Amino acid sequence: MCLTLPKQVVAINKTAIKVKVNNSAELVGSLLPVKRGDWVLTQNRIIIKKITARQAKEINKIILAS
Repeated sequence: MCLTLPKQVVAINKTAIKVKVNNSAELVGSLLPVKRGDWVLTQNRIIIKKITARQAKEINKIILAS
């Protein structure tokens, strides 16, 4: 089982999507259309699912409580 933190899309260009989690950022690819501001889950630097801001907050709360 893998664990992924919610990430927020901060920039999109022709070759990659920049996402941030906490104070770090990374470039990823995507299997689905996303826009700046979306919350996403990634696996192996690929966006695999969009989630709501509320879901992102709930996931972070659970992880931080562990």
